[in-house]
Amino acid sequence: MSQDEDPLERLVPPRTGDSSARAEFQRQLDGLEQQLIALAEGIAEGIEPLTTAFLDADEDVAGDWADQDRQIAEGCEQLEEACYLLLARQSPVATDLRRVVATLRCTAEMRRSSNLLRHVASSLTWVHPPSLPESVREVVGQLGATAAHIYRGAVHAWREQDSFAAVELQDADDQADLLQKVLLTEIYTGEQSVEESVSLALIARYYERVADHGVELARAVSYVVTGERLSGAPND
Repeated sequence: MSQDEDPLERLVPPRTGDSSARAEFQRQLDGLEQQLIALAEGIAEGIEPLTTAFLDADEDVAGDWADQDRQIAEGCEQLEEACYLLLARQSPVATDLRRVVATLRCTAEMRRSSNLLRHVASSLTWVHPPSLPESVREVVGQLGATAAHIYRGAVHAWREQDSFAAVELQDADDQADLLQKVLLTEIYTGEQSVEESVSLALIARYYERVADHGVELARAVSYVVTGERLSGAPND
């Protein structure tokens, strides 16, 4: 698209009573959600491999997340643009409007999640996980598995339009909070260097926040389906 081209020209406004135009509008809404699901699934499926790479100090595999992070950021930007175009051109209301607004909110959740995982990968610059106590390594692995479980649950919620998923995932999020506290206790009572301790404390925070963002994705589904926003902690 040239710089002089109006991006709104790519969307055709529906005419009142035009069933084909309405069907096209619904197709566009479905397309937005499919883009969201694809981006969220990429994050969900990347958490555990990244965690394994971190624990193995595999800098090559961990470093691949930098490219993945850029792709997710680009995908989120494209999804945001598509949402804004649809809002501007189609002026959706009621459930249709909630679908677009929820999708927009989720782009921020996914972008932040991806950034946090990139921070985990870059932490290999300051910490060498294979040399850490097994108890510490185990908790990090559990944090990664819990965050991945929550994100996969959020993807499922969007696919199935499951308005109860967020409530169910809250238990797993509480587990992530507990694991963060366990890791901090291990750090305080262990023999890690100051540099390692700081890095591990941040890593615990990164995973805990990824889990929170995953729950927020599921809460967005509840908003779409019911029109009610479930309360949650503010995002970083």
